[in-house]
Amino acid sequence: MSTEDTDDATMAQLYDLLAGVFADPPDEETVAALASGPLPDPGVAPNDRLAAGLEGLDAWGETVEDPAAEADRLASEFTRLFIGPRPKLQIHESYYAGDYLGEPLAAVKETYQALGIASAPDRKEEADHAAVELAVLRELTATDGDRTAPFLREHGDWFDDLAQDIHEQTDEPFYEAIADLVAGVVAFDASRQGVRQ
Repeated sequence: MSTEDTDDATMAQLYDLLAGVFADPPDEETVAALASGPLPDPGVAPNDRLAAGLEGLDAWGETVEDPAAEADRLASEFTRLFIGPRPKLQIHESYYAGDYLGEPLAAVKETYQALGIASAPDRKEEADHAAVELAVLRELTATDGDRTAPFLREHGDWFDDLAQDIHEQTDEPFYEAIADLVAGVVAFDASRQGVRQ
């Protein structure tokens, strides 16, 4: 397996993790798996944000003694941050583009159509939701990396702002680590694809 194949496999796994935790709070099984590792080595992470995210996730994992109780705690914070009734954050590209669920959402849908990406019939989030875009990046990375660069060029620049806002809205170590991970993963993928952000 080439280095590029290894990078693609690791990136797809990280995108899968991120898509999952932005869609739903981690359940007991996911908490137990993340807490016990293994995670990629932060020492070989290609940028500081990704290293910080991996280090933060590892440090959080060391504090987990009861995965069920931790899953309940994270579910409460997930609801406070992303669901509401008055969520602290709207994790949609269109919100960060200043036209919530407006023209930027339509642009994301057009990009999906141009790239031949069909919407999942059971998807509950809008097309520009962080979980959906990260799931798309997972699929592009796993199946056809050539389509990743156009997507990142058009839609990857808001994840760093999202990460900063998560840090401002929570002191929960798990979500702080996830914030650093999403910023670091997208930045690294953009860099290796030759995309400026």
